[in-house]
Amino acid sequence: MKFKSILTLIFSTLLLAGCSEDQVLGTFGDLNLSTTYISIPAEGGDVKVTLNAGEAWEFSTEKDFAIPEWITVSQISGEAGQTELTFSAEASNSGREAEMKIIAGAKNQFLKVRQGEMTATPASCKVVNEAPDGKNFVVSGTITKIVNTEYGNWYMTDGTAELYIYGTLDAEGKTKNFLSLGIEVGDKVTIEGPKGSYKGDPQMVNVTVKKIEKALLKVVTPSVEISKEGGVLEVKLASKGKAAFYEISEECQEWISYVNAEYISGVASKLEPNPADTVVYTFNIAPNSASAREGSISFYANEGEPIPYTFTQAGGIADVTVAEFLAAEVNDAAQYRIVGHVTKLDSKYNNNFHIKDYTGEVYAYKVETNKQEITIGDFITIVGVRAEYKGAEQIGNGVLEKYTHTPEVSVAEFLTKEDSKDVYYKLTGTITEIKNALYGNVYIQDANGDIVYVYGLLSGYGATESADKQGLVEAEGLKVGDTITIVGNKASYKGDPQVGNAVYMSHTSN
Repeated sequence: MKFKSILTLIFSTLLLAGCSEDQVLGTFGDLNLSTTYISIPAEGGDVKVTLNAGEAWEFSTEKDFAIPEWITVSQISGEAGQTELTFSAEASNSGREAEMKIIAGAKNQFLKVRQGEMTATPASCKVVNEAPDGKNFVVSGTITKIVNTEYGNWYMTDGTAELYIYGTLDAEGKTKNFLSLGIEVGDKVTIEGPKGSYKGDPQMVNVTVKKIEKALLKVVTPSVEISKEGGVLEVKLASKGKAAFYEISEECQEWISYVNAEYISGVASKLEPNPADTVVYTFNIAPNSASAREGSISFYANEGEPIPYTFTQAGGIADVTVAEFLAAEVNDAAQYRIVGHVTKLDSKYNNNFHIKDYTGEVYAYKVETNKQEITIGDFITIVGVRAEYKGAEQIGNGVLEKYTHTPEVSVAEFLTKEDSKDVYYKLTGTITEIKNALYGNVYIQDANGDIVYVYGLLSGYGATESADKQGLVEAEGLKVGDTITIVGNKASYKGDPQVGNAVYMSHTSN
Protein backbone atom coordinates (compact mmCIF):
# COMPACT_ATOMS: atom_id res chain seq x y z
CA MET A 1 0.00 0.00 0.00
CA LYS A 2 2.77 2.30 0.91
CA PHE A 3 4.71 1.31 -2.23
CA LYS A 4 1.61 1.97 -4.42
CA SER A 5 1.17 5.46 -2.94
CA ILE A 6 4.77 6.31 -3.72
CA LEU A 7 4.36 5.20 -7.35
CA THR A 8 1.20 7.29 -7.66
CA LEU A 9 3.02 10.36 -6.29
CA ILE A 10 5.97 9.87 -8.68
CA PHE A 11 3.64 9.44 -11.68
CA SER A 12 1.69 12.58 -10.79
CA THR A 13 4.88 14.59 -10.41
CA LEU A 14 6.15 13.45 -13.81
CA LEU A 15 2.87 14.51 -15.44
CA LEU A 16 3.10 17.98 -13.95
CA ALA A 17 6.77 18.33 -14.83
CA GLY A 18 6.07 17.45 -18.47
CA CYS A 19 3.52 20.28 -18.86
CA SER A 20 4.62 23.89 -19.46
CA GLU A 21 2.53 26.79 -18.12
CA ASP A 22 1.25 27.48 -21.65
CA GLN A 23 0.12 23.88 -22.06
CA VAL A 24 -1.74 24.05 -18.78
CA LEU A 25 -3.50 27.20 -20.01
CA GLY A 26 -4.41 25.56 -23.32
CA THR A 27 -3.32 24.99 -26.84
CA PHE A 28 -3.25 28.72 -27.69
CA GLY A 29 -1.60 30.04 -24.54
CA ASP A 30 1.29 31.49 -26.60
CA LEU A 31 1.51 33.90 -29.56
CA ASN A 32 3.14 32.40 -32.63
CA LEU A 33 3.03 32.38 -36.43
CA SER A 34 3.45 29.49 -38.84
CA THR A 35 6.26 31.59 -40.38
CA THR A 36 7.84 34.94 -39.51
CA TYR A 37 8.95 35.71 -43.07
CA ILE A 38 6.89 35.66 -46.25
CA SER A 39 7.63 36.61 -49.85
CA ILE A 40 5.00 37.91 -52.26
CA PRO A 41 5.77 37.56 -56.00
CA ALA A 42 6.65 40.74 -57.92
CA GLU A 43 3.60 40.16 -60.14
CA GLY A 44 1.39 40.33 -57.02
CA GLY A 45 -0.60 37.69 -55.20
CA ASP A 46 -1.64 36.22 -51.84
CA VAL A 47 0.28 34.44 -49.09
CA LYS A 48 -1.39 32.71 -46.13
CA VAL A 49 -0.01 32.59 -42.56
CA THR A 50 -1.50 30.82 -39.55
CA LEU A 51 -1.64 32.76 -36.28
CA ASN A 52 -2.03 31.05 -32.86
CA ALA A 53 -2.90 33.29 -29.91
CA GLY A 54 -3.82 32.60 -26.30
CA GLU A 55 -5.75 35.88 -26.01
CA ALA A 56 -7.16 38.71 -28.14
CA TRP A 57 -4.63 40.04 -30.65
CA GLU A 58 -4.17 42.95 -33.07
CA PHE A 59 -1.66 44.43 -35.51
CA SER A 60 0.41 47.29 -34.13
CA THR A 61 -0.19 50.83 -35.48
CA GLU A 62 3.25 52.07 -34.39
CA LYS A 63 4.99 54.07 -37.10
CA ASP A 64 7.85 51.60 -37.58
CA PHE A 65 5.70 48.45 -37.49
CA ALA A 66 2.33 49.46 -38.95
CA ILE A 67 0.84 47.67 -41.96
CA PRO A 68 2.13 49.57 -45.03
CA GLU A 69 -0.23 50.89 -47.70
CA TRP A 70 0.92 48.37 -50.29
CA ILE A 71 -0.08 45.33 -48.18
CA THR A 72 -3.66 44.21 -47.57
CA VAL A 73 -4.32 41.88 -44.62
CA SER A 74 -7.52 39.85 -44.40
CA GLN A 75 -7.91 40.51 -40.68
CA ILE A 76 -6.18 43.07 -38.44
CA SER A 77 -7.47 41.88 -35.03
CA GLY A 78 -9.14 38.87 -33.48
CA GLU A 79 -9.88 36.71 -30.47
CA ALA A 80 -7.85 33.87 -28.92
CA GLY A 81 -7.46 30.78 -31.04
CA GLN A 82 -6.20 29.93 -34.49
CA THR A 83 -6.64 32.42 -37.34
CA GLU A 84 -5.61 32.11 -40.97
CA LEU A 85 -4.35 35.46 -42.28
CA THR A 86 -4.04 36.32 -45.96
CA PHE A 87 -1.47 38.91 -47.05
CA SER A 88 -2.00 40.44 -50.50
CA ALA A 89 -0.16 42.95 -52.68
CA GLU A 90 -0.60 44.35 -56.18
CA ALA A 91 2.10 43.87 -58.81
CA SER A 92 5.24 45.96 -58.34
CA ASN A 93 8.27 46.47 -60.56
CA SER A 94 10.46 47.41 -57.60
CA GLY A 95 11.53 45.48 -54.54
CA ARG A 96 10.02 46.43 -51.20
CA GLU A 97 9.67 45.02 -47.72
CA ALA A 98 8.11 45.82 -44.37
CA GLU A 99 8.16 44.51 -40.82
CA MET A 100 4.88 44.31 -38.91
CA LYS A 101 4.15 43.60 -35.27
CA ILE A 102 1.28 41.62 -33.78
CA ILE A 103 0.35 42.25 -30.13
CA ALA A 104 -1.50 39.90 -27.75
CA GLY A 105 -1.50 41.19 -24.19
CA ALA A 106 2.15 41.55 -23.13
CA LYS A 107 3.42 39.35 -25.99
CA ASN A 108 4.72 40.57 -29.38
CA GLN A 109 5.33 38.70 -32.61
CA PHE A 110 7.10 40.16 -35.67
CA LEU A 111 6.49 39.30 -39.31
CA LYS A 112 8.65 40.47 -42.25
CA VAL A 113 7.05 40.70 -45.70
CA ARG A 114 9.05 41.18 -48.89
CA GLN A 115 7.89 41.61 -52.45
CA GLY A 116 10.19 41.43 -55.45
CA GLU A 117 13.97 41.62 -55.57
CA MET A 118 15.65 43.85 -52.96
CA THR A 119 19.09 43.83 -54.60
CA ALA A 120 20.16 47.40 -55.39
CA THR A 121 20.60 48.22 -59.08
CA PRO A 122 23.48 50.44 -60.26
CA ALA A 123 22.05 53.52 -61.98
CA SER A 124 22.65 57.14 -62.94
CA CYS A 125 21.00 60.09 -61.20
CA LYS A 126 18.74 60.55 -64.22
CA VAL A 127 17.57 56.93 -64.13
CA VAL A 128 16.83 57.15 -60.40
CA ASN A 129 14.81 60.35 -60.84
CA GLU A 130 12.64 58.65 -63.46
CA ALA A 131 12.31 55.28 -61.67
CA PRO A 132 9.25 54.14 -59.68
CA ASP A 133 9.24 54.63 -55.92
CA GLY A 134 10.48 51.75 -53.78
CA LYS A 135 13.16 50.38 -56.07
CA ASN A 136 16.69 50.17 -54.60
CA PHE A 137 19.66 51.74 -56.39
CA VAL A 138 23.40 52.20 -56.12
CA VAL A 139 24.44 55.66 -57.36
CA SER A 140 27.79 57.46 -57.55
CA GLY A 141 28.16 61.20 -57.88
CA THR A 142 29.61 64.42 -56.53
CA ILE A 143 27.99 66.32 -53.68
CA THR A 144 26.96 69.79 -54.87
CA LYS A 145 25.03 71.12 -51.87
CA ILE A 146 24.32 70.08 -48.26
CA VAL A 147 21.07 71.50 -46.86
CA ASN A 148 20.76 69.66 -43.51
CA THR A 149 23.66 68.35 -41.45
CA GLU A 150 21.57 66.50 -38.82
CA TYR A 151 19.51 64.18 -40.99
CA GLY A 152 21.86 64.34 -43.96
CA ASN A 153 19.86 66.02 -46.72
CA TRP A 154 21.92 66.95 -49.77
CA TYR A 155 22.22 67.07 -53.55
CA MET A 156 24.50 65.09 -55.83
CA THR A 157 25.18 64.93 -59.55
CA ASP A 158 26.89 62.53 -61.93
CA GLY A 159 26.58 64.67 -65.04
CA THR A 160 23.25 63.14 -66.13
CA ALA A 161 21.04 64.97 -63.61
CA GLU A 162 20.89 66.29 -60.06
CA LEU A 163 19.53 63.95 -57.38
CA TYR A 164 18.17 64.92 -53.95
CA ILE A 165 19.03 62.76 -50.93
CA TYR A 166 16.63 62.94 -47.98
CA GLY A 167 18.23 61.28 -44.97
CA THR A 168 21.64 59.58 -44.66
CA LEU A 169 22.45 56.69 -42.31
CA ASP A 170 25.73 56.68 -40.38
CA ALA A 171 28.28 53.85 -40.32
CA GLU A 172 26.09 51.91 -37.84
CA GLY A 173 22.91 52.41 -39.81
CA LYS A 174 21.53 55.08 -37.47
CA THR A 175 19.80 58.32 -38.43
CA LYS A 176 20.51 61.93 -37.39
CA ASN A 177 24.30 61.49 -37.28
CA PHE A 178 25.36 62.79 -40.70
CA LEU A 179 28.35 64.80 -39.48
CA SER A 180 30.06 61.62 -38.28
CA LEU A 181 30.60 60.65 -41.94
CA GLY A 182 32.82 63.68 -42.62
CA ILE A 183 31.24 64.26 -46.02
CA GLU A 184 31.75 67.67 -47.67
CA VAL A 185 30.64 69.46 -50.81
CA GLY A 186 32.84 68.30 -53.68
CA ASP A 187 33.35 64.76 -52.34
CA LYS A 188 32.47 61.89 -54.65
CA VAL A 189 30.29 59.32 -52.93
CA THR A 190 28.63 56.02 -53.72
CA ILE A 191 25.31 55.45 -51.97
CA GLU A 192 22.68 52.74 -51.79
CA GLY A 193 19.03 53.10 -50.91
CA PRO A 194 15.40 53.23 -52.07
CA LYS A 195 13.93 55.71 -54.52
CA GLY A 196 11.13 57.80 -53.03
CA SER A 197 9.31 61.04 -53.75
CA TYR A 198 7.79 64.01 -51.92
CA LYS A 199 4.87 65.86 -53.51
CA GLY A 200 5.90 64.41 -56.84
CA ASP A 201 9.56 65.38 -56.59
CA PRO A 202 12.00 62.42 -56.77
CA GLN A 203 14.49 61.68 -54.00
CA MET A 204 16.41 58.84 -52.36
CA VAL A 205 15.58 58.19 -48.73
CA ASN A 206 17.76 57.13 -45.77
CA VAL A 207 20.66 56.03 -47.94
CA THR A 208 23.75 54.08 -46.88
CA VAL A 209 27.11 55.54 -47.89
CA LYS A 210 29.21 52.78 -49.47
CA LYS A 211 32.26 54.80 -50.53
CA ILE A 212 33.70 58.32 -50.07
CA GLU A 213 36.35 59.83 -52.31
CA LYS A 214 37.52 63.14 -50.85
CA ALA A 215 37.51 66.08 -53.22
CA LEU A 216 40.77 67.21 -54.79
CA LEU A 217 39.46 70.73 -54.41
CA LYS A 218 37.63 72.38 -51.54
CA VAL A 219 36.10 75.86 -51.30
CA VAL A 220 37.17 77.38 -47.98
CA THR A 221 35.44 80.77 -48.20
CA PRO A 222 31.85 80.72 -46.86
CA SER A 223 29.01 82.31 -48.79
CA VAL A 224 28.99 86.10 -48.34
CA GLU A 225 26.78 89.08 -49.21
CA ILE A 226 28.18 91.81 -51.45
CA SER A 227 26.77 95.33 -51.07
CA LYS A 228 24.61 96.74 -53.84
CA GLU A 229 27.48 99.14 -54.66
CA GLY A 230 29.52 96.09 -55.76
CA GLY A 231 33.21 95.49 -55.04
CA VAL A 232 35.82 92.76 -54.83
CA LEU A 233 35.06 89.12 -54.02
CA GLU A 234 37.87 86.80 -52.93
CA VAL A 235 37.28 83.04 -52.90
CA LYS A 236 39.88 80.81 -51.23
CA LEU A 237 40.28 77.16 -52.21
CA ALA A 238 42.36 74.23 -50.98
CA SER A 239 43.85 72.22 -53.87
CA LYS A 240 45.51 68.85 -53.31
CA GLY A 241 48.31 69.03 -55.86
CA LYS A 242 45.96 69.66 -58.79
CA ALA A 243 45.38 72.77 -60.85
CA ALA A 244 42.21 74.73 -60.03
CA PHE A 245 39.98 76.29 -62.67
CA TYR A 246 36.86 78.46 -62.52
CA GLU A 247 33.68 79.02 -64.54
CA ILE A 248 31.22 81.88 -64.02
CA SER A 249 27.61 80.79 -64.58
CA GLU A 250 26.17 82.10 -67.83
CA GLU A 251 23.43 84.20 -66.21
CA CYS A 252 26.01 86.01 -64.03
CA GLN A 253 28.66 86.77 -66.63
CA GLU A 254 27.41 90.34 -67.19
CA TRP A 255 28.12 91.40 -63.61
CA ILE A 256 30.87 89.03 -62.35
CA SER A 257 34.33 89.37 -63.92
CA TYR A 258 37.62 87.58 -63.24
CA VAL A 259 40.55 89.68 -61.90
CA ASN A 260 43.35 87.25 -60.98
CA ALA A 261 44.37 84.10 -59.09
CA GLU A 262 47.15 83.64 -56.53
CA TYR A 263 48.70 80.22 -55.81
CA ILE A 264 50.29 79.53 -52.43
CA SER A 265 52.14 76.20 -52.14
CA GLY A 266 51.47 74.00 -49.15
CA VAL A 267 54.29 73.27 -46.71
CA ALA A 268 55.12 69.58 -46.25
CA SER A 269 55.81 68.10 -42.83
CA LYS A 270 56.15 64.67 -41.19
CA LEU A 271 52.53 64.87 -40.13
CA GLU A 272 51.29 66.18 -43.48
CA PRO A 273 53.55 65.01 -46.31
CA ASN A 274 51.11 66.15 -49.00
CA PRO A 275 49.42 69.34 -47.79
CA ALA A 276 46.90 71.21 -49.91
CA ASP A 277 47.94 74.23 -51.90
CA THR A 278 45.93 77.41 -51.44
CA VAL A 279 44.38 79.20 -54.39
CA VAL A 280 42.86 82.65 -53.95
CA TYR A 281 40.61 83.79 -56.81
CA THR A 282 39.64 87.46 -57.08
CA PHE A 283 36.53 88.64 -58.94
CA ASN A 284 34.98 92.05 -59.51
CA ILE A 285 31.26 92.42 -58.73
CA ALA A 286 29.39 95.18 -60.57
CA PRO A 287 26.93 97.56 -58.80
CA ASN A 288 23.35 96.34 -58.56
CA SER A 289 20.48 98.78 -59.11
CA ALA A 290 17.83 96.04 -59.36
CA SER A 291 16.53 93.66 -56.68
CA ALA A 292 18.89 91.40 -54.73
CA ARG A 293 20.52 88.63 -56.77
CA GLU A 294 22.53 85.44 -56.36
CA GLY A 295 25.90 84.86 -57.97
CA SER A 296 27.31 81.45 -58.90
CA ILE A 297 30.88 80.44 -59.75
CA SER A 298 32.02 76.84 -60.20
CA PHE A 299 35.55 75.61 -59.42
CA TYR A 300 37.05 72.34 -60.60
CA ALA A 301 40.32 70.42 -60.75
CA ASN A 302 41.59 68.28 -63.60
CA GLU A 303 39.36 65.49 -62.31
CA GLY A 304 35.96 65.42 -60.67
CA GLU A 305 32.75 67.40 -60.93
CA PRO A 306 32.66 71.23 -60.56
CA ILE A 307 32.20 72.56 -57.02
CA PRO A 308 29.68 75.42 -56.97
CA TYR A 309 30.20 78.57 -54.91
CA THR A 310 27.28 80.93 -54.41
CA PHE A 311 26.95 84.37 -52.86
CA THR A 312 24.32 87.11 -52.76
CA GLN A 313 24.39 90.77 -53.66
CA ALA A 314 22.07 93.27 -52.03
CA GLY A 315 19.89 95.38 -54.29
CA GLY A 316 17.00 97.77 -54.38
CA ILE A 317 13.42 96.87 -53.52
CA ALA A 318 11.33 95.85 -56.52
CA ASP A 319 7.77 97.24 -56.64
CA VAL A 320 5.56 94.38 -57.84
CA THR A 321 1.96 93.27 -58.04
CA VAL A 322 0.81 90.18 -56.17
CA ALA A 323 0.84 88.20 -59.43
CA GLU A 324 4.42 89.26 -60.18
CA PHE A 325 5.45 88.36 -56.63
CA LEU A 326 3.90 84.89 -56.92
CA ALA A 327 5.67 84.34 -60.24
CA ALA A 328 9.09 85.06 -58.66
CA GLU A 329 11.30 82.23 -57.41
CA VAL A 330 11.72 81.53 -53.69
CA ASN A 331 14.64 83.70 -52.60
CA ASP A 332 15.73 84.88 -49.15
CA ALA A 333 17.71 87.79 -50.61
CA ALA A 334 15.44 89.54 -53.14
CA GLN A 335 13.20 92.21 -51.57
CA TYR A 336 9.75 93.06 -52.96
CA ARG A 337 7.26 95.83 -52.19
CA ILE A 338 3.59 94.90 -52.41
CA VAL A 339 0.58 97.19 -51.93
CA GLY A 340 -2.93 95.92 -51.31
CA HIS A 341 -5.79 95.62 -48.86
CA VAL A 342 -6.20 93.09 -46.06
CA THR A 343 -8.85 90.45 -46.80
CA LYS A 344 -8.42 87.96 -43.95
CA LEU A 345 -6.75 87.90 -40.52
CA ASP A 346 -5.23 84.92 -38.76
CA SER A 347 -7.48 83.93 -35.87
CA LYS A 348 -4.51 83.74 -33.48
CA TYR A 349 -1.89 86.18 -34.72
CA ASN A 350 -2.58 89.76 -35.80
CA ASN A 351 0.60 89.88 -37.91
CA ASN A 352 -0.42 86.97 -40.15
CA PHE A 353 -2.93 87.99 -42.82
CA HIS A 354 -3.91 87.85 -46.49
CA ILE A 355 -3.25 90.83 -48.76
CA LYS A 356 -4.93 91.38 -52.12
CA ASP A 357 -4.55 93.68 -55.10
CA TYR A 358 -6.24 93.61 -58.50
CA THR A 359 -3.97 90.75 -59.71
CA GLY A 360 -4.33 88.24 -56.89
CA GLU A 361 -4.04 87.41 -53.21
CA VAL A 362 -1.13 86.19 -51.05
CA TYR A 363 -0.53 85.20 -47.43
CA ALA A 364 1.84 87.33 -45.34
CA TYR A 365 3.52 85.46 -42.48
CA LYS A 366 4.68 87.19 -39.28
CA VAL A 367 4.87 90.72 -40.60
CA GLU A 368 6.73 93.24 -38.43
CA THR A 369 3.85 95.67 -37.77
CA ASN A 370 5.40 97.80 -34.99
CA LYS A 371 2.35 96.80 -32.94
CA GLN A 372 0.03 98.44 -35.48
CA GLU A 373 -3.51 97.05 -35.15
CA ILE A 374 -4.33 95.57 -38.56
CA THR A 375 -7.99 95.15 -39.54
CA ILE A 376 -9.76 93.72 -42.57
CA GLY A 377 -10.06 96.31 -45.32
CA ASP A 378 -6.94 98.28 -44.34
CA PHE A 379 -4.63 99.35 -47.18
CA ILE A 380 -1.04 98.41 -46.47
CA THR A 381 2.40 98.38 -48.07
CA ILE A 382 4.67 95.44 -47.19
CA VAL A 383 8.32 94.80 -47.99
CA GLY A 384 9.36 91.14 -47.83
CA VAL A 385 10.88 88.16 -49.62
CA ARG A 386 9.33 85.43 -51.75
CA ALA A 387 8.88 82.48 -49.40
CA GLU A 388 7.03 79.20 -49.34
CA TYR A 389 5.71 76.76 -46.72
CA LYS A 390 4.67 73.22 -47.66
CA GLY A 391 4.19 74.31 -51.26
CA ALA A 392 2.07 77.37 -50.41
CA GLU A 393 3.35 80.79 -51.50
CA GLN A 394 3.76 83.50 -48.89
CA ILE A 395 5.51 86.76 -48.04
CA GLY A 396 8.41 86.09 -45.66
CA ASN A 397 10.38 88.45 -43.41
CA GLY A 398 7.70 91.05 -44.07
CA VAL A 399 7.89 94.59 -42.71
CA LEU A 400 4.90 96.96 -42.67
CA GLU A 401 6.10 100.06 -44.55
CA LYS A 402 2.86 102.02 -44.91
CA TYR A 403 -0.55 101.66 -43.35
CA THR A 404 -3.93 103.25 -44.10
CA HIS A 405 -6.70 102.34 -41.70
CA THR A 406 -10.23 102.00 -43.09
CA PRO A 407 -12.70 102.55 -40.24
CA GLU A 408 -16.08 100.87 -40.54
CA VAL A 409 -18.90 103.45 -40.66
CA SER A 410 -22.61 103.55 -41.27
CA VAL A 411 -24.01 105.19 -44.40
CA ALA A 412 -25.20 108.14 -42.32
CA GLU A 413 -21.71 108.63 -40.88
CA PHE A 414 -20.15 108.25 -44.32
CA LEU A 415 -22.36 110.98 -45.77
CA THR A 416 -21.08 113.48 -43.19
CA LYS A 417 -17.42 113.00 -44.27
CA GLU A 418 -15.54 115.45 -46.47
CA ASP A 419 -14.72 114.46 -50.03
CA SER A 420 -11.20 113.03 -50.22
CA LYS A 421 -9.36 110.53 -52.41
CA ASP A 422 -6.83 109.85 -49.65
CA VAL A 423 -9.20 108.66 -46.91
CA TYR A 424 -10.97 105.29 -47.08
CA TYR A 425 -14.01 103.95 -45.21
CA LYS A 426 -15.51 100.49 -44.94
CA LEU A 427 -19.23 100.12 -45.64
CA THR A 428 -21.57 97.13 -45.48
CA GLY A 429 -25.04 97.14 -46.95
CA THR A 430 -27.65 95.38 -49.08
CA ILE A 431 -27.70 95.97 -52.83
CA THR A 432 -31.04 97.62 -53.62
CA GLU A 433 -30.40 98.44 -57.28
CA ILE A 434 -27.79 97.70 -59.93
CA LYS A 435 -27.55 100.74 -62.21
CA ASN A 436 -24.72 99.47 -64.38
CA ALA A 437 -23.54 95.85 -64.13
CA LEU A 438 -20.60 96.46 -66.46
CA TYR A 439 -18.94 99.10 -64.30
CA GLY A 440 -20.41 98.02 -60.98
CA ASN A 441 -22.58 101.06 -60.26
CA VAL A 442 -24.96 100.05 -57.45
CA TYR A 443 -27.04 101.42 -54.58
CA ILE A 444 -26.54 99.90 -51.12
CA GLN A 445 -28.65 100.24 -47.98
CA ASP A 446 -27.21 99.62 -44.50
CA ALA A 447 -28.94 98.13 -41.45
CA ASN A 448 -30.26 101.57 -40.45
CA GLY A 449 -32.10 101.99 -43.74
CA ASP A 450 -29.81 104.69 -45.16
CA ILE A 451 -28.86 104.43 -48.86
CA VAL A 452 -25.76 105.57 -50.77
CA TYR A 453 -24.75 105.33 -54.40
CA VAL A 454 -21.54 103.44 -55.27
CA TYR A 455 -19.97 104.65 -58.49
CA GLY A 456 -18.02 101.69 -59.83
CA LEU A 457 -16.54 98.66 -58.10
CA LEU A 458 -12.85 97.77 -58.41
CA SER A 459 -11.58 94.20 -57.99
CA GLY A 460 -8.68 95.25 -55.76
CA TYR A 461 -6.00 97.82 -55.04
CA GLY A 462 -4.47 99.26 -58.20
CA ALA A 463 -7.31 98.20 -60.48
CA THR A 464 -8.25 100.50 -63.34
CA GLU A 465 -11.58 100.95 -65.02
CA SER A 466 -10.31 99.66 -68.36
CA ALA A 467 -8.54 96.63 -66.93
CA ASP A 468 -10.52 95.40 -63.97
CA LYS A 469 -13.60 97.40 -63.13
CA GLN A 470 -15.68 96.13 -66.02
CA GLY A 471 -17.69 92.99 -65.41
CA LEU A 472 -17.08 92.69 -61.64
CA VAL A 473 -20.81 92.41 -60.85
CA GLU A 474 -21.12 89.46 -63.21
CA ALA A 475 -17.77 87.94 -62.22
CA GLU A 476 -18.70 87.88 -58.52
CA GLY A 477 -22.33 86.97 -59.18
CA LEU A 478 -23.67 90.05 -57.43
CA LYS A 479 -27.44 90.59 -57.46
CA VAL A 480 -30.09 92.73 -55.78
CA GLY A 481 -30.59 91.57 -52.18
CA ASP A 482 -26.97 90.52 -51.62
CA THR A 483 -25.09 91.96 -48.65
CA ILE A 484 -21.82 93.51 -49.78
CA THR A 485 -18.78 94.96 -47.99
CA ILE A 486 -16.70 97.58 -49.78
CA VAL A 487 -13.93 100.09 -49.05
CA GLY A 488 -14.01 103.51 -50.73
CA ASN A 489 -13.62 107.30 -50.63
CA LYS A 490 -16.26 109.91 -49.91
CA ALA A 491 -16.96 111.62 -53.26
CA SER A 492 -19.64 113.71 -54.95
CA TYR A 493 -21.06 114.23 -58.42
CA LYS A 494 -22.90 117.48 -59.14
CA GLY A 495 -23.46 117.90 -55.44
CA ASP A 496 -24.81 114.39 -54.87
CA PRO A 497 -22.75 112.25 -52.43
CA GLN A 498 -21.43 108.86 -53.55
CA VAL A 499 -18.74 106.26 -52.87
CA GLY A 500 -15.74 106.69 -55.17
CA ASN A 501 -12.81 104.33 -55.92
CA ALA A 502 -14.76 101.54 -54.25
CA VAL A 503 -12.89 98.25 -53.77
CA TYR A 504 -14.95 95.05 -53.54
CA MET A 505 -14.18 93.11 -50.35
CA SER A 506 -16.79 90.36 -50.04
CA HIS A 507 -20.48 89.61 -50.30
CA THR A 508 -23.13 87.24 -48.98
CA SER A 509 -25.99 86.04 -51.14
CA ASN A 510 -29.40 86.41 -49.52
